Amino acid sequence: MNTRCATLTTALALTIAVAAPIADAGDLASERAHRDAARLRAQPQGDQRFNTDQPGWLVERAENTSIRLSVLSQFRYTYSERNSMFVMEDNESTIGFSQPRIRLAMDGTIVSSQLNYRVSFDFGDAALSRGRGNDPLLEGGTGTARLLDAYAQYNFEGRREGYYLRVGQFANSLFTEEAIDAKHQQTIDRSLSSEIFGPGYTQGIALGRVTKDFAWELLVSDGGRFVGSREVDNTAFLNENEADLGLGLRVDWKLMGHWDQFADFSNFRGADRGAKLGAGVLYQFTGQSNPGQYTPPFLAATAESTQVVTWTLDYQYEGDGWNFFAAYYGQFVDFVFEVGRLDPWHNALVFQGGWFINDDIELYGRFETFWIDKDFRNGFGVPDGFIHRILTLGATRYLLPESHAAKISADISYAFDSLFVLSVGPDSIALPDPATTGFTGLSNEEFVARIQLQFAF
Repeated sequence: MNTRCATLTTALALTIAVAAPIADAGDLASERAHRDAARLRAQPQGDQRFNTDQPGWLVERAENTSIRLSVLSQFRYTYSERNSMFVMEDNESTIGFSQPRIRLAMDGTIVSSQLNYRVSFDFGDAALSRGRGNDPLLEGGTGTARLLDAYAQYNFEGRREGYYLRVGQFANSLFTEEAIDAKHQQTIDRSLSSEIFGPGYTQGIALGRVTKDFAWELLVSDGGRFVGSREVDNTAFLNENEADLGLGLRVDWKLMGHWDQFADFSNFRGADRGAKLGAGVLYQFTGQSNPGQYTPPFLAATAESTQVVTWTLDYQYEGDGWNFFAAYYGQFVDFVFEVGRLDPWHNALVFQGGWFINDDIELYGRFETFWIDKDFRNGFGVPDGFIHRILTLGATRYLLPESHAAKISADISYAFDSLFVLSVGPDSIALPDPATTGFTGLSNEEFVARIQLQFAF
């Protein structure tokens, strides 16, 4: 492990050193580059509650109707090494290139500047955890486009503070990690805890309000994913994976700073300080209407009814050139079967932070731990895997000043504990597609290294 870490630490340093000349080319430190970077940061593609600046639309049509096209491209090289256990006689390595996100999005206004819309598609595998559950509904790795966002939002009091109403399909804002757009993540990808417990994309109606110091959002939807379920994005109203009803609430209290700066995790040198405290809960149930039964992917038995409660409490702080984020995730699932019930309670903690060693290079780290309910684990005869601990360390070189539009990142992650109960493939229980996290499971320990080049334009 020490030799492997030393080798990858050297690789991180070489990656940053090689990227440096790219950033210097064309005098990127010029006034024009700074102006362009500021414009890019103002685009409304993070948490839709807090992105309130009027964007620079590329196309204007009559009656104030507009459209803006944007692209997110992430090109990634991943190395995974698993220790021998369960199904492997020897240690196993997996390597290769991938493009986990190739997203095309259209944003704009409809007649009035107060009525906005967003439609986005992704041609990669990461955004919707296609590998989750038995026999995924849509195979990954084919380049097939899948719908992410398709909603309209009306801002009652203009584009700044006030009430808003959103209708359609969109990312559930329960977790801060999921509310922040993929291109604004500090690490190469979100935590494994967020991918397991987060509700993902949903269809529904959201009513919210942003004031000077508080923001809240009420959501009525078809629910979201949970431990032991599939995705529910873009599914029909009679699909058994959809909840009969989902009710959600997210509240944020801004302690200092301004809302726009919480659209990402990083805080560049010289930027304002900011802090906010947030909490949220999502309740959903199945079994009270047709279809009245749900068959968990990991069981042959059918649940007559299912209730799920997912909640979070998080804190986000941004200092001058550094940041800190902490979150607690909890989830309670009540499966009611004809001959009994299963009531697993899962928990997770995530700690993340970053520090700019100069204007263009940021070092970051994340530690997460999650507890899979012991009864849930024991049902599969797993010898270990109750507590999971994962450490991630990395660095990012920003190729444009103070902008996520072009950057190269490299990080290493190590799972100290077995991920067997969250294995992938046709017998997957909960582990998301490796295209998202790099972890492939079926091992008592796993080491993952990633290098990623991102462009957003």
